[in-house]
Amino acid sequence: MKRIFVCLLLFFFCCFGCDVREKEEKLQKEEARLNEKAAELQRKEQSLALKEEELNKRQHLLDSAAAVNDTTHLVNPVLAGNWNATMTCTETTCAGSAVGDTKTEQWQLVYGGKTLNVRVTANGQLVRVYKGYSNGNALELAEDIAGAVPPSGAQMVVRLQLKDDTHLEGKREIVRSNDCKIVYALQLEKQTD
Repeated sequence: MKRIFVCLLLFFFCCFGCDVREKEEKLQKEEARLNEKAAELQRKEQSLALKEEELNKRQHLLDSAAAVNDTTHLVNPVLAGNWNATMTCTETTCAGSAVGDTKTEQWQLVYGGKTLNVRVTANGQLVRVYKGYSNGNALELAEDIAGAVPPSGAQMVVRLQLKDDTHLEGKREIVRSNDCKIVYALQLEKQTD
């Protein structure tokens, strides 16, 4: 009887020991899986932090382009009026756009106080509105999201230099939501009535 009891006791400990090893292995696998998920979440968090930093930089650029500072923003009456704009793509990382693409638009520049308002039309249709300022011979414009028809979903910044009373030159940078970028060289000629 003692032998049977000892055998049963040994059998019980052996079975219990196997069960403990199986549970230990399951716990180790679960711990490894959780560690991998934690590492993946940390990578995503770092990626989001980088994207947030980039968005903050872009917003700062737009805010500085659209901000009105009474001491440095000047009204230049030569700028007011209608202009013919020719744009040539000089750089792109966006699908559907190619270096050398050319577009023509009509720009109407009007002052509202010291703020420069620009209505852009193509083929008789309003396509975009910019707001910004002139600083002597330089213009800084950003797309007016509230006035956009339809909203483009991209961030646009325009920088122009007045070459003479009837010519402006500069560039327009477009950054789309998928982080691709298009740069156009701009040449504007004032319409004479």
